[in-house]
Amino acid sequence: FLLEEKVFPVSFRSGWHYMDNDWQKYLDERILPYSLHNDYPAKRADTSEPLDNTYDWSLAPSEFVPYHPAPQNYQIPGDGRGWELRSASFWKTMSWSLMDTIFEAAHNGRDQVACIWSHLPESDFPDKIKIIDSLAQRNAQQYPDVKFRYCTAVEAMQRWRKSIDVQAPQVLFTEVAAGENVTFEIESDESIFQTQPFVAVKDVYENYRVLSCVSTGNNRWQTTDPLLKKDLAKAGLAVCDSMGNQTLAFINYLPDDLFIDNLDEGYSEKYGNWSTSTDKAWGTDSRTVYLSAGDSAAAQWSHVLNQTAYYNIFVQVPLISNPANEVLFTIYKSQQSIDSVSFHSSLPMKEWVYLSTIYAESQAEITVEMKATGKDQPGKILAADVVKLSALVKEKDLYIRENFVNFGMVSQEDTTDRSIEVFNRGIADLHIQKIASVRQMVFSKAGLPLTVPAMSKIDLPLSFYTGETGSLTDTLIITSDDPHVPQKRLTVYADGQNYFLIVDNEDSGQYEESGDWKTSVAQAYGSSSRFAWLNAKPGAWAQFSAKLKKSGVYEIFEIVPNTVNSTDKALYEFRVEDVLVDSLYIDQNQGSGGWVSLGRQYIPADIEVHLRVTDTGLSNTGAVLRADAVQFKLIEEITDLQQNEADGLPEDFVLMQNYPNPFNSATVISWQLAASSHVDLAVYNMLGQKVAALISQKQAAGRYSYHWQPQHLASGVYYCRLQAGKRFVQVMKMLYVK
Repeated sequence: FLLEEKVFPVSFRSGWHYMDNDWQKYLDERILPYSLHNDYPAKRADTSEPLDNTYDWSLAPSEFVPYHPAPQNYQIPGDGRGWELRSASFWKTMSWSLMDTIFEAAHNGRDQVACIWSHLPESDFPDKIKIIDSLAQRNAQQYPDVKFRYCTAVEAMQRWRKSIDVQAPQVLFTEVAAGENVTFEIESDESIFQTQPFVAVKDVYENYRVLSCVSTGNNRWQTTDPLLKKDLAKAGLAVCDSMGNQTLAFINYLPDDLFIDNLDEGYSEKYGNWSTSTDKAWGTDSRTVYLSAGDSAAAQWSHVLNQTAYYNIFVQVPLISNPANEVLFTIYKSQQSIDSVSFHSSLPMKEWVYLSTIYAESQAEITVEMKATGKDQPGKILAADVVKLSALVKEKDLYIRENFVNFGMVSQEDTTDRSIEVFNRGIADLHIQKIASVRQMVFSKAGLPLTVPAMSKIDLPLSFYTGETGSLTDTLIITSDDPHVPQKRLTVYADGQNYFLIVDNEDSGQYEESGDWKTSVAQAYGSSSRFAWLNAKPGAWAQFSAKLKKSGVYEIFEIVPNTVNSTDKALYEFRVEDVLVDSLYIDQNQGSGGWVSLGRQYIPADIEVHLRVTDTGLSNTGAVLRADAVQFKLIEEITDLQQNEADGLPEDFVLMQNYPNPFNSATVISWQLAASSHVDLAVYNMLGQKVAALISQKQAAGRYSYHWQPQHLASGVYYCRLQAGKRFVQVMKMLYVK
């Protein structure tokens, strides 16, 4: 605020729930003399995390009389350097008849500073002002001996303190050069309230910093840290004396950013049927023009510069529908064309779009012209709003919006990919030389060195690999030839889970469909989903395909966007190498927006499996069939079904689905035992008759399989029954097809 708005506080009413002794001490030592925080007798304790609005003003004075707060407890009077004062909101003053109390105290001889506040942006602020004034005028008639006046907090405090000092300090704020570096000297003609002047700087990289000072004599100080002069954009100083008389001073190394809005004198329209729109990216409105086939439109922004420098030129347009996608910008210096840039797609909306970098002398007039024609884009809309001229020109500047990169759910012993946008906000090409991470879980497949062109961005691919589960963090380090910050460090987070694989509708080669499918903006996973109308001819289906890296028992899930208009009879069919293993009907509306289980299956590694969702034509409700993503989640890895795993015994009794299923000559039936048991494994037909006794013996805890080749059985459905000991019994369905 000091450097950009030339505003610095002398009096301050803090949000009272953020008050503590450290904050009051900082205000007293570095910032301002007058605090108006006291909210007597308000008290509130929040014991639920996250803590919020915890405060206690019960010990503070109830009167509207300034006092020095005690350093150990800012609520009570003491010997602090600054002043504290009670304040009350408009509604409290009105509802508690606090105004009566204030006037009665004044009538009894008590001089007061009554801070009565509300929030200026609130729509009823003017009405509240009238009510407060009416209360004051009513009490003034009741107590004609009481005199009052409305004034700022600083004026009120000075009057209460009966000060005749209204002269701000006379200050010298100068640069001290030492080679390429500078520090700053400050000299005041009187003592100041702060223990040291408040000095802040801004550099061309748009970093802000408060500088420390040391005393070099009576009312003289010097900043302690040397700064590189060529990087500085501005320095600012704020001091006030003990009465609150304030002085601000600035040293400008580069001109401030210049903004030329469509309402400013520098904006004009050369031709076209322009009109005002409430859509805006800057200011209060913008100007738009509808392009017809034979028309064209042009607008321009002009400004006369008052300082010689390099300038970056940007434009910003509002968020509109159907924007023009062929736009030409031409840059003029003193009416001579010096650069042009064409856009062949719609301009990014509500963000600064870089146009050009120019060198311009003081008093040169810079004009930015924008024009478009209706040729090849009839019906499109051209919008004009604001242009920015910025002297904060950097040579190379690596910028990444994300300081925290979240990979989300990642599969153990598998690689998850995503990308981040890397910007170069400098006028020279930037080169990324190295990408590494502290824990070596994050890496990039991009070839290095990697070039980010001037004033451009690239998508940097990143990959995450882990052998762990749980909450995982790493630090990504990007090394470049950015002269200001050669190493950029980003925090990386991932939720490591047991092995799983997700196939999305956008995964090329793993997703296919048949029928008339359309893209939906609704999604539960990824950036889109797909839908098809029910009962179309031919019927629609979509298929997700995968090859899993581990053999074992998987739970299979499907997910579709949150929906109420989908089929209640979507047929999901699970196939292994085109052999139908299982099928079931799903109401896609139930549990939509989250992962819905389709059951568990034994799936061998490196074998192609397919999950197909089909419109059966049997739906009783809904209008569409949806497809978004499916997930295969490993429940139990099985590396060798014929022997125990070397790393331990099973924890549960389980009969796995036979594979393949359906089968036409032979199939493998697998099971696991958590303890030594007598095992009976048999096959029954649909009438409940035993057609094959496969195993009847005692087996040790472990994993087993049986290779079954049925003979003299008809095609059909059969049931395999496993009994282990007296308590465990499990049945699974098998389909035998000759």
